[in-house]
Amino acid sequence: SKADLLEILSNGSNPEKILVHIPKIYLSTKTLVLSETEKSASGRPCATEFVARVGSEVCSFEPASVPLDGKVEDYMQTVLDAQKRSIFETVKRSLTRYHTMSRPEWILAK
Repeated sequence: SKADLLEILSNGSNPEKILVHIPKIYLSTKTLVLSETEKSASGRPCATEFVARVGSEVCSFEPASVPLDGKVEDYMQTVLDAQKRSIFETVKRSLTRYHTMSRPEWILAK
């Protein structure tokens, strides 16, 4: 909605305040996990993981956490790109393991 967009844009320099809007922005994502210790060059937090909206699956960003620097529209695009890259790497690892494990082990492996 317009009110959500206005709130996101006005609070973009404080990523913690826009976490409530994450499910509206990213399909099937409940929230981002922000590091309390790892900060970006500008002192903002870094996103280390994203949490699925359905169930409780947590996926770490690969190869590293995502700094939430710059304008909100820029770092939200960076988060989206990092999500795609992380899911791609997870699927790639899974396909590599497929031929080396039994099916029940493969399904439960992370």
